[in-house]
Order: sequence, then C-alpha cells, then structure tokens
Amino acid sequence: MTQPLLDVLEALLAAEDFELHGWAIMKATRRSGPTIYKILERLASSEWVDCRWEVLRAEESRPRRRFYRLTPLGATEARSLLASRRPEPSKFKLRLAFGGCDA
Repeated sequence: MTQPLLDVLEALLAAEDFELHGWAIMKATRRSGPTIYKILERLASSEWVDCRWEVLRAEESRPRRRFYRLTPLGATEARSLLASRRPEPSKFKLRLAFGGCDA
C-alpha cells in the first residue's frame, strides 16, 4: 500500500457522488500524471473504479477527459483501508468546479 494510492482513494472518496477527471485528481493529491494514471488503471482493473470518456460536441476542439468514480465495492474497500492506514480526517476538500462532474 503506497501513499500515492491512499491519496487517490481519499480524493475519490472526498468527491462523494461526483466523477473526477485525472487532472483534478493530480491537483488534489499533488502527484504526477504518470503516478495517478497508473493507480487509476490498477483501481479500474480491480473494479474499484468506474471510468468513462467524456463526450465532446463537434465544435469543441480540446482533448476528451476521462472521468473516474469509485464503485460501491471500491468505496467500501477505500473507507476500510483509509480507516486502518490514515485515521486522521480527510485532507481533501474537493469542489464540483474543481473537476468533478455529475454523470
């Protein structure tokens, strides 16, 4: 169990019912992109995280974002893991405007 993994789980839990894109997770955790995306890949393959690509309108000329949200299993496991590894209250205070999306 690594500190970056715990940071990502904590950020996703702090988002509650909203999805976050990778950039928002990077900003919240202050971790690098490669670190965050490796963790998100592992969490998705373990079925702890659901992810989806953003649908862009034809007039939007920017890269699509991928959004992430904990699954019910992932949320349960993340809470348990964080309770045993980080008994302090969450340090992440995410706002919808910071990169969340309610799908």
